[in-house]
Order: sequence, then structure tokens, then C-alpha cells
Amino acid sequence: MGASEAKPTGPEAAPFAPRRRSASSQLNDVLILDAGLNEIEAVGIDRLAMSAVARRASLTTGALYGRYESGAELGAAVWTARVRDRHFDFLDSAIAMLVDRNVPPDLDDLLAELASPSVETIVALDLLGAARRIDELEEVVLADVDEWMTRWGAGPRTRRARRRAQVIYTLATMWGILLHRGPGRRRLNWDSTLRGMRQSFGQPYDEPSDRFVARAAPVVRAQTDDPVEDALIDAVAAIVSRVGLERATGSRIARRAGLTAGAIYGRYETKEDLLEHAIDSLLSRRLSDDLGSLEETIVAKDPGVMAAKIVAGYLSAPRREWRRFRIEAHLAARIHPHVATTLDRVQEDGKREYLTAIGARTPKERRDLDILARSAQLMPVGLAFADLLMPGVPAIDWRLVLGPLLSPQPIARAT
Repeated sequence: MGASEAKPTGPEAAPFAPRRRSASSQLNDVLILDAGLNEIEAVGIDRLAMSAVARRASLTTGALYGRYESGAELGAAVWTARVRDRHFDFLDSAIAMLVDRNVPPDLDDLLAELASPSVETIVALDLLGAARRIDELEEVVLADVDEWMTRWGAGPRTRRARRRAQVIYTLATMWGILLHRGPGRRRLNWDSTLRGMRQSFGQPYDEPSDRFVARAAPVVRAQTDDPVEDALIDAVAAIVSRVGLERATGSRIARRAGLTAGAIYGRYETKEDLLEHAIDSLLSRRLSDDLGSLEETIVAKDPGVMAAKIVAGYLSAPRREWRRFRIEAHLAARIHPHVATTLDRVQEDGKREYLTAIGARTPKERRDLDILARSAQLMPVGLAFADLLMPGVPAIDWRLVLGPLLSPQPIARAT
């Protein structure tokens, strides 16, 4: 063998090979991810502290920082390694049973998870809700959601408009139920809601050829007759909708309102108190205003078309900030008991007004229509949540779902 053919020697001779990790190091990986999962479930991703995770895992903070630079990076790892696949399996079951209808409608497992969600489902909802505003989560979570939607033939590039609308409506139902459950922790049976969806999705429907026009929806603003109060409520809604409750500092809210921090703490002891008042003011008024839309839908010649226009208006640009504030209120309610109490009261008051509006008078009528009233509340929340995670939700023609659901076309009988 000549000199030019000699085999290379020395440290550059062999390709790079990662150092083999010890069994104890691999065990620590598992301990950290499990501790991260449980800590997010306990305090939420926005309050995740590496020191708290280290205590749960019985490790040093150095062991964590040797693997993850921040709590957000750990949150992204928890999403990938602990909750993503299980949550997508849950959503897979919903799509297979409700949209594709290629498996028997055995809803027991689905209903059980909605009534009493697992730690993985709770954490998945938290990470999905925060992905829009935390870069480390956005990079992995939104890409995973897009890939999952494409796999189900419902991505933004599909030409199957009705299927995409049905899939997103199903996701919105699952997420809306989970968010609606949070404040009151009620174990409700959603069997009739899901079976009604499954039946409507399978009905023949002549897709409309005319251009769909959303109903105009004005910006939601506080109206307390107190200019300072209105400024603070609108400011907290604007800031919380962008960064979440935990990162919405008093000074930032005051600056947005054009006031001093003293103006906040002269009226409220904590920013949580201000959030509670904003929820009470903005959500209560909005739910009351929605009753007018409900009455229009009930008397409309085509309830499905009317409901679709109202939903599209809710998803329009003027309502974006308010929608996101509403989502953040639901996410905060899981961690802050006083916020949960306020939100639960607002939802229950809205439900009672809804039942009165549709003519439920007796206790039996109210019990029978309870789930219907709650469905009217959770669907806008679920659709707003879907809008956080996937493009084009406001542009969907919601007649493709609400037409068959609320204005089913008669099926011709064979003669």
C-alpha cells in the first residue's frame, strides 16, 4: 500500500460518535420529564420553575440545566415526550368516531376522558393554549398540530372544505368541553352532543355555492360608566390576551390604560382581582348580548345559516383580542381558585339566561336542556382555541357544519 493509500490515524480518523450515556443519566431524563409533567399540571407552564421540578425529581438544578436551558424548553420536551402522542390519540378517536364514522360509536372512553381528564390531557391543553405566545412551544407544538391535521386530510391546503370544517369543529368541541369543565370541575355527560354531531356529519348536504358573509361583530369594550374602570378592564384584557395572566404585570396594565400602577392597587388588591372584575364585566355582558343572537337563530327561516354567520362574526378580526382574553381566563382558572369561581358563576348565570330564552320553565325542562345550553357556551371557546393553533379558522364557511346540524335537509326516500 502506497503512502497515498495509507489509512488515516489519530483523533480525526474516526467519525464523531456521541458518548454513551449511563443508565443513571437515562433514568434522570425520565425523572425530569415526569416531574416536569406533574409540575405543569400543578402550576401551569407560565409558573414552571426549574427549582420546583428539581425538587420533584430529587435532583439538583444543575442536572436540569445540563439538559434544558429554561422552563419553556423543558415544557417543549414534556409536550413531545409525555403528552403529544396521548393527546393526539384522544383526538384520533374523536375524529374516527364522529367524522369518519368508520368505527362503532362506542363513546365511553371519550366521554370518560372529557368528564375526568388525565394529567396528560390537562397539560396538553395548557401547552397548546400557551404555544402562540411562548416561542419554544410554538416551534414544536404548531408544527405537530399542522402535521396531524394534514394526516387527517384537513390541513389548510385541502380542497375538502366540508371535511376540514367537520374536523376543526370536532376539535373545537373536545377542547371547548375541557375548557368549559375547568372552572366548576363538573362531571357532565356529553353523549347526546357527540351523537348529534356524528349523525349530522353523515347527512347528505348540498354545499352552498354563494359567498359566505359573516355577521358584523363590533369590538368588545368595557362599559361600566366609570372611565378609569373601563380603561383598566380594557387594558387587562388587551395585555392578558397577549401574554397570559402570569406575565401581565401591574405596571404594564397601567401603562396600557394610561394610568399609574397606583390606580390599579388603589382599587384592587391584586391583578387577579382585576382579572376577576374584567371577566365579570366583559364576559357577562357578552353572554347576555349573545342571547339576542340566540333569539334570532331560533326564529330564523334557516337556523343553520344564521348560526354560521354569528359564529363567523365571533371569529372575525374585531373579536380576536376578546377571544384570546376569554381563553386565557379559562387557562388561568385552572390555577387560580378565585378566577375559577368568578368564571364559573358567569357561565352558570349565562346558562340560566339561555334556558329562559329558549323557553325552559320547569326544573325537568331545564335539566333536559342543560347540556344544550352549555354547548352554546363551549363551542365559541373551542373554536377560539382552534384559531390559536391553526391557520384559516375564521375563513371557514361554517354553514358546512351548522347547516346539517341545525337545518338538516330531508333525505329523499326510495320509491
